[in-house]
Amino acid sequence: MSQPPPPPQVSPDGKFYWDGQRWVPMQHQMSAQPSATQRAVATSHRARNLGIGCTVTVVGVVIIALVGGGHSNKSTLKWDVSGRAIRSSEVGGSDAVQITVKNNGPKASNFIIYLNSGDDWFKHHVITGNDGDCTINKDLERLECGPLESGETKTVNIDGSPKDAGNFDFEAAAADQEGSDVFYPVEDGVLTWSETVTA
Repeated sequence: MSQPPPPPQVSPDGKFYWDGQRWVPMQHQMSAQPSATQRAVATSHRARNLGIGCTVTVVGVVIIALVGGGHSNKSTLKWDVSGRAIRSSEVGGSDAVQITVKNNGPKASNFIIYLNSGDDWFKHHVITGNDGDCTINKDLERLECGPLESGETKTVNIDGSPKDAGNFDFEAAAADQEGSDVFYPVEDGVLTWSETVTA
């Protein structure tokens, strides 16, 4: 005895079945005229041109906002940076760095001082204080000193105690952080010095 043929495969939407070679519509009579819901909606050139005009306007506004709007053009800062540092100290003793910044440009949102360049002053010292109302950010090895107004001069004295003996070439760099962007002075904003720390 032979097995009865399997039931026909039907598409998930129920509109087609598999005849063994191809998918065949369930209805064999197709209407030559599209139904009312399938008819193409006539569009005028005016509507199309209006749509294109609106799109171009929106894209133009976005480009202008990205290029010139959102951020001030602060790729470099107009700051005068100077300072001084102790050149010899001993482990467990006192050490100090002084940085003075004069802002000759627009207001800076967050004046920061990096101490991790060169031989990394931050790593070889314990910061014991600063008189610039700066917050110590240990994760980024820097001091965050808040806004610096246009025309303002700010001097920050950083006191520390050396942890390691040796001959070091230290650096302190001044910068401004605007959101996630960091900007550096046009002129050299890095204070460099050599220091000998004895045991």
